[in-house]
Amino acid sequence: MLFLSFVVAPYLRKHPEIMGEAFQEVGKRFSLYGTLISLSLLFITGLVNTYLLHGGFRRSIYEKLFIFFVVVVVSLAHDLWAGKKAIGSEHHRKWARVLGIINLILSLLLVYLGVRIRLGY
Repeated sequence: MLFLSFVVAPYLRKHPEIMGEAFQEVGKRFSLYGTLISLSLLFITGLVNTYLLHGGFRRSIYEKLFIFFVVVVVSLAHDLWAGKKAIGSEHHRKWARVLGIINLILSLLLVYLGVRIRLGY
């Protein structure tokens, strides 16, 4: 997510004629790794942590798993709906941007919850 915002987008602003196609290509190339594989691994490790960790922070783990499912839904909506149609539609391009920002915020919240769990809260 941050790679697209900090590296790809500034470069493409100088080349607007290829912007839509480049975002589509980068999205297709990294969607398998970012969405399918990494989210699957995060889900599996979350379930393992729920089973293995005991203590007062189990509620934090459940909160993190819930937010994780929201991230999965937002990611799927971004990748399969808005992202695919963004190249030909201003409406879908705006939705892709909004869903990407929501996904980033929720992902940062997941990092915060992970730190909170690690510290025992």
